[in-house]
Amino acid sequence: MLNIIHIVGNRPQFIKLWVLFSELKKNQHIRQTVIHSGQHYSKELNDIFFKQLNLPTPEYLLNIKNSNTADEFIGEASAQLQTIFKKYSNSIALVYGDTNTTLAAALAAKRTHTALHHFEAGVRTTDTAMPEEINRVLTDRLADVNYCCTQKNYTTLLNEGYSKSISSKIFLTGDLMYDAFIKVQDLGITKTNAGPYIAATIHRVANILNKTHLSNIIEALNDIHKEVPVKMPLHPHTKKKLEEFGLVPNIDIIAPMDYFSMHHFVKQAQAVITDSGGVSREAFFAQKPSLIIMADPFWSEIMDAGCGIQSPADKDAIIKNYKKLIELQPNFNQPIFGSGNAAQKIHQIINNYL
Repeated sequence: MLNIIHIVGNRPQFIKLWVLFSELKKNQHIRQTVIHSGQHYSKELNDIFFKQLNLPTPEYLLNIKNSNTADEFIGEASAQLQTIFKKYSNSIALVYGDTNTTLAAALAAKRTHTALHHFEAGVRTTDTAMPEEINRVLTDRLADVNYCCTQKNYTTLLNEGYSKSISSKIFLTGDLMYDAFIKVQDLGITKTNAGPYIAATIHRVANILNKTHLSNIIEALNDIHKEVPVKMPLHPHTKKKLEEFGLVPNIDIIAPMDYFSMHHFVKQAQAVITDSGGVSREAFFAQKPSLIIMADPFWSEIMDAGCGIQSPADKDAIIKNYKKLIELQPNFNQPIFGSGNAAQKIHQIINNYL
């Protein structure tokens, strides 16, 4: 029996876990364990999310105390994960994306001689001031197997020496987020259309901790809202900083959403303004042009395909780029993120390992 230990800590990781866990359940030779790091934890939101996606209650929820910094969280989470990993033999630690949870689990796997598989490998911005960049580069390097969402990610790893001087195996699988998008579409969930609007999400640390950046973004959204309604699910961290800085968004603020509601929210929008790598992908899947407020977007493939525009966190630039956005004639018929069968491909690779 092969033990697959999934380590997750935030909502995008839950979505990826959903499709892969469901696929691996088909294999009677695999036992799956879910560990929640507690990195982004709210009992109400997490319970609803796991219930909606029909995911099992995590067997382990880490108890991280005194983690005021990312390094403290990573250190404590890694120590607790090592204790758990040692309980399992013939196991794979499967990590997702580029969070502090991801790096903590990668370090724990190496310390305990546990095989490490990393989904969403090969993403690069070259901005090492970005915590996610550090996390993903180190996790890629430590992983025994790296799964890539896009051809660009795969080529990046080849150019860095993976599968050559670096022994880690690399595979092009496509994106589990796209699998999830198709899965929700196939469920046929319908909701009423609330009329034309721009879907906005703002939560990236580089934007919300910088008063000038956040002020510029809110002022730009307020101006755009005068032309077409801007609707924004308000992330708790963003809400806190808006109050701290005394910034007032004159847009339609709505409560945080579950995955199915967010799927519908993006799909019914005219366009998307976001600083999220996950939401920018959701916009591409839903064939909506996106304005991505990041200095170095994770998924430059979206801009390369003419389906999105990058913008700095500057009011005039955001408004100027928004006007360009609504004039785009994007071609979304490009399989940048695969064909919706990433979970099946990963299952086959793990089967070969087994």
